[in-house]
Amino acid sequence: MVRVAIAGGSGGLGRTLAEAIAATTKHDLFVLSRETSHASAEKSPFKILRVDYLNPTQIAEVLRANNINTVISTIGILSEDTHRAQLNLIDGAVEAGTVTRFAPSDGYPFHLPGLEGYMSSQYKIAAFEKLRATKMECTRFIIGFLMDYYGFPAEKIDIIPLAVVLDVENCKAAIPAGGNDPITLTHSQTIGKFVAASLDLPKWPEKSWIIGDTMTWNEVLDIAEQARGQKFDVTYDSIESLQQSMVTELPANVPRYSIAPKPFMDGIMSLWSLGFAQRWFDLPFRKGDDGTLNELFPEIEVLTMKNFLNRCWGGGGDLSG
Repeated sequence: MVRVAIAGGSGGLGRTLAEAIAATTKHDLFVLSRETSHASAEKSPFKILRVDYLNPTQIAEVLRANNINTVISTIGILSEDTHRAQLNLIDGAVEAGTVTRFAPSDGYPFHLPGLEGYMSSQYKIAAFEKLRATKMECTRFIIGFLMDYYGFPAEKIDIIPLAVVLDVENCKAAIPAGGNDPITLTHSQTIGKFVAASLDLPKWPEKSWIIGDTMTWNEVLDIAEQARGQKFDVTYDSIESLQQSMVTELPANVPRYSIAPKPFMDGIMSLWSLGFAQRWFDLPFRKGDDGTLNELFPEIEVLTMKNFLNRCWGGGGDLSG
């Protein structure tokens, strides 16, 4: 039995991981949160612990008092403040003296060409290098790109909904380059199952590869059109355009400009699209000779893109005619 604490487990991907771990009934589960008054706290299957991410010593006291031996961070590392929060969490885990395992917030391979100016990537590199200097065992859960985006609004999503390459709701696509480069799409439910199973491993690998469904964007487009029962309005964005942050606007993203202004959104979408074209998220290609959690836990079923889109959108039918 593991006593595991998830930082950021009150919402988003963190909550999905927490629910997956709770479902095993094998471990003592805690969620680290800035607030203990979260609306669902009383109904939660796990205990919520208040921490001050500005105070590593207070974090250490909380971890020590609850005899936490494993910490999984799902803090969204998008700014200097959230980066500092994760570094303080690492310092607190070291100071606690009870924590022997730590998984930082991650998700995809780094040290990739083109990511040098992407601060989120640089923050994650810094966090992992800091972890390597500790005595704690650490792993990076590498998941590819999140499949959940493509079910919204037909299916609830626990993160900010974005239309990335495909706007399934509005049947429109902005495909990078020729659309023939593979990408690994992994659903949060699949991620949760593998993360929960990994708690039983006697030793964590430094990289925990979680392989969802790997296919090209053209193949995903075909599945999406079948699920919606109609052809999409498709634009292919050239590498040259993407390098200038000129990406085709997808209607579903327009309402998100109140959260992320259009120039910022265009920059992120262009960067991701360039990454897709350069196979940043093609995990079978990126992992090389590394083993995967799929191989360690072959009994865990992976949600495929076809099954997910049909679950969300109903499977519109054959368009061949």
